[in-house]
Amino acid sequence: MERVNIKFDNKNMVEIISKAGIYIIFAVLIVGFSSANSRFLTIGNLLLILQQAAPIGIATIGMTFVMVTGGIDISLGRTMFFVAAVISYLVGAGGFIPISMFETPLGYMLVIIIALILGCLIGYLNGVITARFNILPFIVTLSMGSILRGMGLAFTKSATPSMVFFSPISNGKIFGIPVVIIMFIAALLTFDFVLKKSVFGRQIMAIGNSKEAAAKAGIKVKKTIILTYVICGALAAFSGILSAGQIGGVALSFGEGNEFVAISAAVIGGTSLFGGKAKIIPGTIVGIVLITTIMNGLAMMNASPYVYTIVRGLIIFAAVMLDSFNFKGHVK
Repeated sequence: MERVNIKFDNKNMVEIISKAGIYIIFAVLIVGFSSANSRFLTIGNLLLILQQAAPIGIATIGMTFVMVTGGIDISLGRTMFFVAAVISYLVGAGGFIPISMFETPLGYMLVIIIALILGCLIGYLNGVITARFNILPFIVTLSMGSILRGMGLAFTKSATPSMVFFSPISNGKIFGIPVVIIMFIAALLTFDFVLKKSVFGRQIMAIGNSKEAAAKAGIKVKKTIILTYVICGALAAFSGILSAGQIGGVALSFGEGNEFVAISAAVIGGTSLFGGKAKIIPGTIVGIVLITTIMNGLAMMNASPYVYTIVRGLIIFAAVMLDSFNFKGHVK
């Protein structure tokens, strides 16, 4: 009988750790937080974690589509802020949407439609400038984010306008399940199907692996890239009104840093910063729930506010390192 020798070199170990490590970390964190606070593993708190994760999880799906093509959207968090600021203005100070409209589903539908239109326009501008003029997406979206931040502050007048009118959607429940969780699941199933089964999904994967090869295969690279930014903008806008509705207002710091949460959640879940590789199910779920679980656990332990910033930075660093270890292609 032949002896089978299995060799574990450094490369194999890194690959094993990168694939299984995230689940091990998840398990350790759950054990640690539940030991520190008996309320951590209760059904109520677990639902709260999912409810908190859902809005930014939806935005992470959009970021995933952009990242598949090798792009990035640094304006995501400020898109959330700008759209929420505009909506709060239209309902509040502007008075364009009467509060009485929210006594029926019509008011909520109108707000969602306006938010999606604004998000699509922002995403379209990001995509066109990036793809048509061949400018680095980091620079384009960073600049766009600065513009959106300024415009958002103009609408809010540096105050904290109310978004309580949207709370029945953001904090509402159907049969005991938060509405935002149902929306998150619907988005996950829809876009996971698009990514894995549709022609569009295969095209953006091809673009992420090699734009030149994708163009030779007949794929309209620029139009396809623009569409990924449109999707990202729309989902970021929707995430913005859901998040603002949860907290009941649009604070000056609202949305700040959420782009980095979305990027790290996507990378932790299996999406590559180098493009051509992505996972929505279970990737996005694992990534965003892990980050939200850490924040929730720290809150239950009454951690210092400074700790949150440090932990967020460590998560981003770990996500980038993980992606660098897994990268096997070439820089395009």
